Amino acid sequence: MLLLTVLLLWVPVDGRENSTKAVITLQPPWVNVFPEETVTLSCEGPYLPGSNPTRWFLNGTAIQTLTPRYNIASASVKDSGAYQCHTDLSVLSDPVQLEIHRDWLLLQVSSRVVTEGEPLALRCHVWRNKLVYNVVFYKNGKAFKFFPQNLELTILKTNMSHNGIYHCSGKGMRHHYTSAGVSVTVKGLQSPTPVWFHVLFYLVMGIMFLVDTVLCMAIHKELRRKKKWNLGISLESDPGKRVTAHLQR
Repeated sequence: MLLLTVLLLWVPVDGRENSTKAVITLQPPWVNVFPEETVTLSCEGPYLPGSNPTRWFLNGTAIQTLTPRYNIASASVKDSGAYQCHTDLSVLSDPVQLEIHRDWLLLQVSSRVVTEGEPLALRCHVWRNKLVYNVVFYKNGKAFKFFPQNLELTILKTNMSHNGIYHCSGKGMRHHYTSAGVSVTVKGLQSPTPVWFHVLFYLVMGIMFLVDTVLCMAIHKELRRKKKWNLGISLESDPGKRVTAHLQR
């Protein structure tokens, strides 16, 4: 029981790890781009003083670079995939899925998965930055925002209603373009463990530890008493042993 109590005290209450997870950011902040465009991935995480080796992975395979920034100067389809990284004092980051698309119009998103309350940026991007007008943003096939010229839209605070498939359309000099759809998932917030639960947990564990200690002491005391009692009976039944015990004193 003592070992169980110690283990329970050692395990984090809310199951969180103490290790810091690395985070990947993009510049520009889009997870889907056209070929030949430039993308820089930055790995953010703690590292030892005087040392900043960063390890990068693409689809689980190590990339031969140790710099905190990984630059893709002219993106191609082979650069598509799940990127991860970690520093000296961090664990592996969550994967960031980068996609390279060949198309005329692209609905770019800052992330395909966001946590409720976080912002979501959308951009209706034209191949080689050609001019496009009358941009319309759609969610699940229904138009929800129209811009005569502006190509970007930011949802400052997402909620579960922002789940869906987004695309955009726009009119060029000669043609009307429509992008492919991009799925966006909004995750609900995980409720933090209340402070009172932490207090109650450690209070119960403390009481268990105290009871365990008292029981151990009581059992030890009872064993000593029985040992003396058994020794007394043995001496009374055997006078020779009583004399020996007296001499040993």
